[in-house]
Amino acid sequence: MLMSLTIQPQWIARMYPGKKGMDHLGLGSVSSDQILQALSPGINVLTLHPRYYSFYTFLLDEFWRRDRPRSRHEFELFFRPREFIFSVGAQLCKRAEHGVMRNIIGSRKTAPLAAEQRRSYDTTTDYIISDLGGYGLYYRSVMMEVGLIYPGGPGFPYPFDVPTEKGKEVADSFRQAIQQTSYYREYFDHDSAHVPIAVIKDYIQQACLCQIQKPEAPDRPLLQDIFLHGGPAQKAASRRATLRFFLDIAAQTHGYAINEDAFRQLLYFQETADGARYLPQETVQETFHCWRLYQAREYYAFALNAMWSYICTWGLDHNSDRHPLPLSQFWQHIDTVLTFEAFAARWKLSSPGLTPDSTFEDLLNWLRQLVNADEHSFDHACTQGSPIQEHRLSQVWTQGLNAPEVMIAGMMVMLGLIYLRFGQPAYWLRPEWAISRMGANGRLSLDSFVKTLRRLQQDHVTIREVTRWIYNEYVILQHQLVANSKLPENTFRFRREGDRLRFYQLENRLTFSDSRFDALSTTIHELGWCGDLSGADHTLSAEGQKLLREGDL
Repeated sequence: MLMSLTIQPQWIARMYPGKKGMDHLGLGSVSSDQILQALSPGINVLTLHPRYYSFYTFLLDEFWRRDRPRSRHEFELFFRPREFIFSVGAQLCKRAEHGVMRNIIGSRKTAPLAAEQRRSYDTTTDYIISDLGGYGLYYRSVMMEVGLIYPGGPGFPYPFDVPTEKGKEVADSFRQAIQQTSYYREYFDHDSAHVPIAVIKDYIQQACLCQIQKPEAPDRPLLQDIFLHGGPAQKAASRRATLRFFLDIAAQTHGYAINEDAFRQLLYFQETADGARYLPQETVQETFHCWRLYQAREYYAFALNAMWSYICTWGLDHNSDRHPLPLSQFWQHIDTVLTFEAFAARWKLSSPGLTPDSTFEDLLNWLRQLVNADEHSFDHACTQGSPIQEHRLSQVWTQGLNAPEVMIAGMMVMLGLIYLRFGQPAYWLRPEWAISRMGANGRLSLDSFVKTLRRLQQDHVTIREVTRWIYNEYVILQHQLVANSKLPENTFRFRREGDRLRFYQLENRLTFSDSRFDALSTTIHELGWCGDLSGADHTLSAEGQKLLREGDL
């Protein structure tokens, strides 16, 4: 038994070659699958355009209207030629509303084909690997969630998915938009055809994703209703509250181009480095606080992932892919970088005079002094303009991925900042704190971190002890648990062998997870409620103003 335990890591590495993998501490899945799903249910992240909901419901409805065998395979034969033409057309659209449109499904293949300006396009072209294209990859589940389709297949009443009554309304409204085009009248019925480019261009003038922005689009009011009310009532209410919150941001940041980075700053500091400011109005306060706690978790996750990335780099720098290293050697190394002098020098801060044997409270007191705050005023005092704050720390890793003053001392500072903001028991009684409890089931909740750290503080723990606690419980153990849960897919970057660590030569990435900013900002823009947030002019339409003011249409 002892011998098998000793050789197990090498055996697994031989049996299951290492995979790139993502989310090596399981932190991102909490944000994407729990927090963002609670705040914005039914919003598609990987493709961004509301009119896909109309298009795919229309294709389903057209399939069921025809005398064809009722099966998934038969729908595939029907679906692929028509999605291909739609994808090519979306690359050819020249409407004023189109702009620089991203995330058109199938674009890797169809964008180059459209650029060739062929005389006609063969509908049997193999344009995407997935047999059901964007519908199967991205939209089927969210269309079920918002009540556009009934699921079909084994175990369901229908042999394949069927539009609901609401779905049939949406399908019919899209049909109204394109029914006079020569493509629909002359080519749509044929699975195999060569469609002239002029016919595609004429069709896409009415069908394109961008045309939902026009008030006269027949499917626009129905899609607006789906996004505001589709699906279970509680989920619809959460989605509606988030859309309203985004409109509040749009209204207050007119004159500034807002991207995901600026959005994160507005969530956390209510201002950006370039001067945009946001003061949530009372009607969206609770939603704002929920989103702010989401961003707090993102900084928390970033710090832990940075510390994980550092130990991976350190291990490979010491050739431990061939010979596992004693964990004690890593602890000795950590002790050499916990003085914080190099960190303070990088940021031109006053010398903290801290050593590994200083208490963690000494580190917190230094951070309070830097922003001239006590424990009750810290969150208000530590702003975008403070000498040190979380967003700046999250940006500097690109300048020194292997620098311990960034990846160890810097991340301990970031965790200290987060604790100073959210480590007060009064904060934990607020309704929105439920966001911070997400991930408690084996995925390192923010709630558990700040509460445990507060208990440790009562014992006057040192910086060394807190750092080792984080590495042992939140980095080393957590990576083993997450990687084990993914077997037989081998995503290990290191494995523990007794008191030693063996590392593996695989690439690591350090970044924030997707906040859904692009998807949500695109949704409110394309549904006609405001301008494009990526530009400085994103004023609200009359409908957008009403939705912000009243919370519904």
